[in-house]
Amino acid sequence: MNHKDFFNEVADKWDEMCHHDEAKLRYITKMAGISQGDCVLDVGTGTGVMIPYIYEMIGDEGEIIAIDLAEKMLEVAKQKYPFNNVRFVLGDIYDAALPKTHFDVIMCYSVFPHFQDKPTVISRMAGLLKPGGRLVIAHSQSRRAINELHAESSDAVNSDDLPEADVIEGFMKEAGLEPVFAEDNDEMFIVIGKK
Repeated sequence: MNHKDFFNEVADKWDEMCHHDEAKLRYITKMAGISQGDCVLDVGTGTGVMIPYIYEMIGDEGEIIAIDLAEKMLEVAKQKYPFNNVRFVLGDIYDAALPKTHFDVIMCYSVFPHFQDKPTVISRMAGLLKPGGRLVIAHSQSRRAINELHAESSDAVNSDDLPEADVIEGFMKEAGLEPVFAEDNDEMFIVIGKK
């Protein structure tokens, strides 16, 4: 089973399977520096967990493009968040037709371990950021908890690994981003790079 099939299979029960701490999600969006009117790319949006928190910060003037490779995940997200300024895109971040140097913030919440070629995907996302834009890689659990969860899960994701913060910072530097914030502790995981 591949990633797409796995996430399509669990889409309808995903929100019951996964707990996301509201205070932590608000903290992540705050640390991302999202402002009124920003254009935000939500990569691997899944069932749209981050959409209401991003929307709260960008207001009606901003824009969210929510991309996912699993159409059933997107169907759930669309039903939950029918905001006028949210566009849902079915596709893979590696090759989806997205505007270059367009985004103020790219949010990778609870998705980064699932990318097989991590340096390439960071480079790709760096190219989609405006000058001064920020790439946010975040989880509302610890790195250890995420990696243990995946190791005990389906064959589709059991080798998906979240690297240490300094490894991700290295990938960001290679892609021309400056690491500006990292939090890798027992509570959560956040790495932010700025273009």
